[in-house]
Amino acid sequence: MLHRPRQWLRHIIDNRSAIRRDLRLSLNHLTDIPRMVMPAGDEPGIRSELSWSSYSSRGEALLSLLQLLVPATRESISQGTLVCHPPRAVRENTRSRWFFINGIGTAGPVALLNASEIARLFGRPVHLIHTPTWGLLRDVAESITARTLRKDGKLSRPAMHILVDALENNDRVVLVCHSQGSIVASYIVRKLLRHPSTRLLVKKLELYCIGGVADSLDIDPQLTLAAGHPVPYVEHFANGRDYLAQLGILSHLDSTAGTVYCMAARPGHLLNEHYLPAIVRGDFCQRRSRLYGYVRGREPGPQGALALLEKETGNHG
Repeated sequence: MLHRPRQWLRHIIDNRSAIRRDLRLSLNHLTDIPRMVMPAGDEPGIRSELSWSSYSSRGEALLSLLQLLVPATRESISQGTLVCHPPRAVRENTRSRWFFINGIGTAGPVALLNASEIARLFGRPVHLIHTPTWGLLRDVAESITARTLRKDGKLSRPAMHILVDALENNDRVVLVCHSQGSIVASYIVRKLLRHPSTRLLVKKLELYCIGGVADSLDIDPQLTLAAGHPVPYVEHFANGRDYLAQLGILSHLDSTAGTVYCMAARPGHLLNEHYLPAIVRGDFCQRRSRLYGYVRGREPGPQGALALLEKETGNHG
C-alpha cells in the first residue's frame, strides 16, 4: 500500500528543481491568464471556439464547457480513427498522413472543431487523436505529472502505437499538436528515438507545435547530420503573451529542438481563435515556415525551412 506514495515522493524529490522552476514561471506570468481566452478580434471566416455558431447546437457548446468545469473520467472520441475532411473532397495522399493532438481542457466537440479547421485551412484530411478532458484541474495535474515529474501516464501511450503504424505505412507523417499535445508529442519522439526498431522511422516525421507547453523536445544528432535537416523536423508557433506558451516553449528554448516562431505582443491560447488565422496568413514566419508551405493544399519544396539546421527565433508583430 505504501509503494505508490513512496514512488510519488521519489518523483517529487528527484524533480524538485523543476517544480521550483515551474512555480516561479507560473507566478511571473499570472497577469496573462485572462488573455488566454479573450476574443482576438475580427478574424473573418474562422470557426472560433468562442462562437456559438461554430457548434452544431448550443447544447453541444454547453456540454463542452461543462466537461471543462466538472471533473470526471471520460473516454476519447477518437484515437486516430476519426478523420476530418476539408470542404472540397480531397482523396488522402497515399504518401502522407496528417494527425492532430488537442490541448488541455478540450472536450470532444472542441477537438473536432480544431481538427476540422486544420483540415479546411490546409486542404488535407486530418486524423484526430483526442486526449479527453477530465476537467481543467485534473488536466493540469496530469500535465504537471507528465512534464514536471517526468511520469508518462495516459497521454502518450495510445497515440504512440497509432503513429508507429502510420510511419511504417507512409512516406511522411505530419503531426500538429496544440498546448498539452506538445507534451504528448515530446514523449512520443523520445520513445521513437530510444528504440532501435522505430528510430529510423522518425526521419519521416514532421512535428508542428502550437502554443506548446512541453519543456523539452529532442532530435537525433546522427540522423540529423546524415539527412541534412533536423530529424524529426520540428517547428513551434507561440504567442508572446500566451500564458501556457510562456511556461512552455518560450521559457525552454535551450532544451527544445526546432525552429521557433513567436509574435511577441500577441495574446491568447485557443487554437482556432488565437493561432490558426495568423499561421495561415504567414504572420508568424513572414511566409517562410514549412507549415505555411502546406496552406490551402500546397506542398512545400525541399528547400527553405526543411534545410535549416540551426534554431531560429523570429519575433514579429
